[in-house]
Amino acid sequence: MSRRLPLGRVLATLMLSLSLVSGVWALPKEIELDRLMLGVETAISEQQWDKANARLIAAQALDDEMPAVFYFYRGQVSSQLGEYAEAKQALERYLEREGKDGSHYRASLMLLNQLEEKEQKQAQEQIRSASATQLVLQDAAHTDYIEQLKTLYLVESPQEALELHINTLLSNHRYIPGRYRSDRKWMGSLYQIQTHRGEIAVLEKRANPKGGYSLNQSQVSIYGVNPYVGVSCDSVGDQCWIKHPETGKQWLELEANSKAAESIAEAFSHLLRQMQGG
Repeated sequence: MSRRLPLGRVLATLMLSLSLVSGVWALPKEIELDRLMLGVETAISEQQWDKANARLIAAQALDDEMPAVFYFYRGQVSSQLGEYAEAKQALERYLEREGKDGSHYRASLMLLNQLEEKEQKQAQEQIRSASATQLVLQDAAHTDYIEQLKTLYLVESPQEALELHINTLLSNHRYIPGRYRSDRKWMGSLYQIQTHRGEIAVLEKRANPKGGYSLNQSQVSIYGVNPYVGVSCDSVGDQCWIKHPETGKQWLELEANSKAAESIAEAFSHLLRQMQGG
């Protein structure tokens, strides 16, 4: 990916290029081209990349067909100016024109290898920059989410607000098999959570088909767990599941409401993140 040059630098290069062309118009084109190419070579040896670039532009303005060495110089200069795509294209054109017999064959290959490394580094930096930006956005979203829950439940503790929110959602969206909807004699499962240092305890109250209910308790360690909790829904079974943070398998059974399941998973994700240190 090429890098856009500052506007001032572009204008300065353009003005210098125009002055180079107009200042010696009396010379025959072939001689003027040789003069400019010699100037390019000198500027490169002195590492004056803007001056070399200006002379290359002036040389190209003289004729559409440039000598092969022009493309080698263009590759060198564009590489130094951060125009990696243009540099690569120029070097490939030089190699196509000259082949293995070209006097700059080895140097062109080495420069192409360097360009490949620069492009990879540039791509990695862009990924890191995008990731850093995403983390900032995620941090801001996490903070906003917590503040809204603290206001909703009138508590100061982020962990307490998340615990209250999850328990409310679990209660409102519990799984009830079939069409049974009596609150006096409820069926299905009801979950409630409690947070402790380093773990989340889950209490399951499950109704038995023959009457009564059983209580089961399990724990989820927060250490080394991916805080992003998933969901799955089964339209045939008329239910949704929160996936276990450690195993990714079906964990908490809920009613068939994908939006509600996603809200619970989101709250669990924020809780795990909060308990892991934010």
